[in-house]
Amino acid sequence: MTAVTCISLVCPVGYTPASAAAAMRASISVFEELLYRDGSGQPIRGARVDAIPLETYGRSRLQALARLAVQQIDEKVVAQLPWGEMPFLLCTRDTDMPGARINGILSGLAIQGGRPLVGSRTFQVAHGQISAFVAMEQARKLLDERNVEACLIMAIDSLIDARSLSWLDSRMRLKTSEVTDGIIPGEAACILAVSKRPIVDRPLLLRGLGLAVETATANNEEPFRAEGLSAALKAALGEAGLQMHEIAFRLSDVAGESYAFEEVVLAQMRNMRQTRPEQPLWHAADCMGDCGSAAGLVQFAWAEQAFKRGYAPGQTAALHGSSMAFGGRAAAVVSA
Repeated sequence: MTAVTCISLVCPVGYTPASAAAAMRASISVFEELLYRDGSGQPIRGARVDAIPLETYGRSRLQALARLAVQQIDEKVVAQLPWGEMPFLLCTRDTDMPGARINGILSGLAIQGGRPLVGSRTFQVAHGQISAFVAMEQARKLLDERNVEACLIMAIDSLIDARSLSWLDSRMRLKTSEVTDGIIPGEAACILAVSKRPIVDRPLLLRGLGLAVETATANNEEPFRAEGLSAALKAALGEAGLQMHEIAFRLSDVAGESYAFEEVVLAQMRNMRQTRPEQPLWHAADCMGDCGSAAGLVQFAWAEQAFKRGYAPGQTAALHGSSMAFGGRAAAVVSA
């Protein structure tokens, strides 16, 4: 058994997992005009963590997000984890995605009582939108192969960065006054504990995980059939021992591009062998925009809260991750 517990989530709509999930459930969005402008000189809209001044740029912004996430760790969980002894996995953007450097952003961070957040074994997972799923697979291996009870997975990302925005705008992937089929930039920091035994009551249980590669990306002209995400979802369902029609609801990192919506639908159709009345699709980007490599962990956090608070439409959920520009695809099946 692999238990997953979100111990901190800082995002534009909330500073705790419970408050953020409640806002997303209520479809509360916080989009505003940023200080940045697109190629035509119009203001770019985005969703930001308002506790961090908009004038805080680049690496300093990522550090501020990390600091907030550590400060918001649930006190009830602090005493139950072996701090400084757990392998630590840091999820970051794809190596080819422009943005702020992440070197040293966690230096000096400590939880209550001065205990270190990061232990001696640290790993960087630079796979962008699917980083959370890749890190989850690595965490499971660490739990099986080494004498450890838990691992920490942390994701920090902000697309509210001049380099990231310029890169997206130049490829017509940024939602602007001239491009309606694009993403809205956001930011978030999230920390999960992955353990052999439950740390808190009613944690999320990871039932299956699948990773794949899609050759048809947003940067080429190959015919698109959603083969990568379909394969990842099939693998996750197979490990969980479930069929697609047994999944109660789905979560996705879809952030506004029609290409991404089509992919999720095609992946569902390719794996559905029996009809069911409904299978809702939740996407956090409706409320907080695209938060890059943190998008995957946000899905795990929201699913956990939905099961815990009793508003999930069933006992199983499928999570989806797609790195639209670089081809990585991932899926996970979780339950209460």
